[in-house]
Amino acid sequence: MKPYNVEIFTPSFELVGNTNVSKITYKEDYLSADENSITVLTLSGVKKHDYIRISRGAEEYCGFITEIAYGTEKSKQLQTISYKPFVELLNTQILFDTNLQGSGTMEEFICGHIRETFMENTDTLQNINGLTLSVTSGTEGWDLHITPSESGGHYNIVNFMDSVIIPAMQKYGIVIKTQLDVQKKRLHMMVGKAAASVVMIESDLPNIIQKNVIIKQVSADVNKLVLYNSLDYTQTRTYYLHSDLGYDTNDTDRITPVVCELQAVSHDGDDFESAAISTAHNKFSSLAYSNLIELTLANDDSLVKPWTLEFGQEVDVLSDEKIYRTILTGRERSSTTKLIFGTVRLDLTKILRRK
Repeated sequence: MKPYNVEIFTPSFELVGNTNVSKITYKEDYLSADENSITVLTLSGVKKHDYIRISRGAEEYCGFITEIAYGTEKSKQLQTISYKPFVELLNTQILFDTNLQGSGTMEEFICGHIRETFMENTDTLQNINGLTLSVTSGTEGWDLHITPSESGGHYNIVNFMDSVIIPAMQKYGIVIKTQLDVQKKRLHMMVGKAAASVVMIESDLPNIIQKNVIIKQVSADVNKLVLYNSLDYTQTRTYYLHSDLGYDTNDTDRITPVVCELQAVSHDGDDFESAAISTAHNKFSSLAYSNLIELTLANDDSLVKPWTLEFGQEVDVLSDEKIYRTILTGRERSSTTKLIFGTVRLDLTKILRRK
């Protein structure tokens, strides 16, 4: 089997060194900050934030280095390099103008913040060398339900990944793809929706080695919202989340077990009723059922062709004579490939890992 070529470059695209490995494992989850590692013969001069490229034929895995560890006395010639995908370079805080929600396209809004933060920053050391952008789709009428941090204002400081980039994929199918071009000394980011065509995967065929299908996992931690008038806390209004993901004050057809949240509502000139309606809307209006589906198959499976699927790709999964529409959000590759679909993760340790 042909080995993988491992190359390390500085952020200025200067070659630090290269070596070979016989096999790799790789995982990437668009919804969570997965970190990969690879053990190689020690390459001198490797530093955190250098770029790594691992390739074999059409296969290529790239990212920036987050940690470097060296072996014990017996294996001191070995070096373990940990790295994350380039999109994680955008995991930073931004100043979000809430008045701009729905203005222009969401793709251009995302690109605008990337330019401002990493390309045209007055602190030139924060700019990413060779970063270029392109937009491949245009989504209008977008809304992330981000509210101002202060009453009467229109700004909030949010995490770019958690509050903008990931919700853009969950709600609108917008993803950021990256491409490392060492020859042109360029790191290119493409912002837009994945391929428009929907792929069908029949999960009960023999080529699927293992499947895990969990349906109608609701993307909500809270299903009962009790609102208090902050003027005197004597006036209340309670909203319930129903099985069709509608919400109102009727105590019928509810999602259980009950998970209740209490909030105090200040209304600054509006009556409490209007303020309560607005608060409930912000809490429940964007919810959706998400399917968690995991399919394991051969790396070179010629029926599904897992290497051709992109994050955000819409897929119809046929399982037990039912079809479930979902999107690709994660991938793990070793001796086999696991494809992960859906926008809700059952493993909360991944959420905690980003914090």
